[in-house]
Amino acid sequence: MRLRVLGVLGSLLCLIAVILGTLMLQSISRNTTQDVQLSRLASVNRFVELGTHAQDATDHEELQLEMDAYSQLFDEGLLISLGGLQFTSGGIDPLDPQVDAVRRRAALNLDQTGIPQISPFSEEPALIARPFGNSTQVLGSVVMEVNLDDARQAILQSWGAVVLVSLSVCAGMLLLAERLTAWVLRPVHRLSDAVAELASTQIPAPLQEAGPPELRALSRSFENMAQIVTDSLAQQRELIAETSHQLRNPIAALRLRVDLLKMRLGEKADPDGVAAVERELERVEMLLDGVLRLASAEHRLSERSAGGAVPAGADAETVIPARLLTEEVERQSAAARERGMLLRLDLDAPGSRTARAVCNGFELQQMIAEVLENCFKYASGSQVDLSVAARGSVVDVVIRDHGPGLPAAELEAATERFWRAETSRQSPGTGLGMAIVDRLVRANGGELLLEIAAGGGLQVTLRLAGTQDDAGAQEA
Repeated sequence: MRLRVLGVLGSLLCLIAVILGTLMLQSISRNTTQDVQLSRLASVNRFVELGTHAQDATDHEELQLEMDAYSQLFDEGLLISLGGLQFTSGGIDPLDPQVDAVRRRAALNLDQTGIPQISPFSEEPALIARPFGNSTQVLGSVVMEVNLDDARQAILQSWGAVVLVSLSVCAGMLLLAERLTAWVLRPVHRLSDAVAELASTQIPAPLQEAGPPELRALSRSFENMAQIVTDSLAQQRELIAETSHQLRNPIAALRLRVDLLKMRLGEKADPDGVAAVERELERVEMLLDGVLRLASAEHRLSERSAGGAVPAGADAETVIPARLLTEEVERQSAAARERGMLLRLDLDAPGSRTARAVCNGFELQQMIAEVLENCFKYASGSQVDLSVAARGSVVDVVIRDHGPGLPAAELEAATERFWRAETSRQSPGTGLGMAIVDRLVRANGGELLLEIAAGGGLQVTLRLAGTQDDAGAQEA
């Protein structure tokens, strides 16, 4: 944008400088032409007067001497026709067609006193003529071949000075345009960077007020708006977390009342109705737990975005994903068997047992648990493969099930809050599991990859930053 504005503004300023320079060049040429014309006409008038009073041979000799002296001094030719006589000096050729044509016109009492505007790049001399005589007849004429070399040289020098001044003015105007463009656009670039930072981190960056008054006012308005948006988002997160936490007490009270009601009614209680109430309570508790975990994950993500580190905060540590996978497989094996599933841990790949990742260990364990819970819900009865792969500067924690998986078109939407596939809307769940994993892995400077596994099923990859030592070992 700066180059475009600078190009347009600089072009306009240079165009103005070129127009003014062109007008100055024309003015110099015109003024020089007028000076030469007035000077030579004065000389022609002098020779007209001399020719008018030349009556005898002595006068003719004096006239020739004056003509020769003039031609020697100014390097210009003279042709004076007097009766049937012609006097020449300075090398003018009376037989030259142009000279002869001017002399004939003068013999008809038609003078030629104008000089075309002098150009420094032409070489032709100029001719001026004036007849003389009495009131009844033309007695003679004076034709002067004007040497314009000195005038052209003077014009060329003046033009050179004007061109240098014009170039200097253009350079000054370009510099002025650059400073003016920077003065106007620098606050715009800062505002654009602040908008991008607000969108990515949800934390307003301080803006330095600079530029025109309108942009200063815009910067102040943006800071106020950004602070309002940030406060609103923080209040929303706090409200969600506090609301979810506060709802636990009434839900626990409801569950206690249901249990008391079952005890009091005994065999009179409707088993189906009580079971339906308990299922709804479990669904609400599951939803509240998911919302709390999601709020915590999004808070961690905002902290990481604000800090810019990988991962953010003091929770950064170096963990061995293979150990966490082993612990989680041992913890979840009983639940997997109840669902007819097999958890298969594969750590045979080179470096998989010793690979180290830079992340929060508790959050990585939480991510693994969320992914396994997702497998239990939507891939029941299938095998789940877990592995670790060290790839250069990253470490991949891979969890792959052999269930129905997801269509390719739905993979991108799987990390949205409360999103559930069309085929699993009747299954228990909140649609928050993958959203929580996505926020947590990004909060630790990693990336969540969802892929269709070869042979069917869903493959979830938690890609985390590896340690430098581990990367060096892989290269070796």
